[in-house]
Amino acid sequence: MNNMLIKGIVTLGLAFGLTYSASAQQVNENELKINVTKIANSTQQLKNLEPVAFQYNTQKFKNLELPAGNQYGFLASNVETVFPDMIQTSSKVYHASKNSSKVAKYAEVDQESLIPVLVAAIKEQQEQIEALRKEVAELRQTKLSE
Repeated sequence: MNNMLIKGIVTLGLAFGLTYSASAQQVNENELKINVTKIANSTQQLKNLEPVAFQYNTQKFKNLELPAGNQYGFLASNVETVFPDMIQTSSKVYHASKNSSKVAKYAEVDQESLIPVLVAAIKEQQEQIEALRKEVAELRQTKLSE
């Protein structure tokens, strides 16, 4: 149950003098998350993504109340080829006419899911940087010894 709904129920209950009790359950992360694996080859995967700047077609899709101005992100069609699990179908209900509503469905990138991949790529690059630093230091030492 989402927090706004819970707050609404509690507020409604208090207004009518009803009692409401809830208890919290602490769930162990190791029980909650299964099949945990490290993200590998993230730098190579990220190379296949094309970050883009774009604007929503707010004139054609006025009813969707899309944000105006420049937006930054990814095209779902591009991300889907690399990270298909990061694509979700979003939908918005809008009023088509006085007595009817329609639902617009579209593919959307779950950009928050990219954060762990970005962290994994930074770690991979840091390992490469450290290996290169060590190699440069060894080459300098060899050159000084000659």
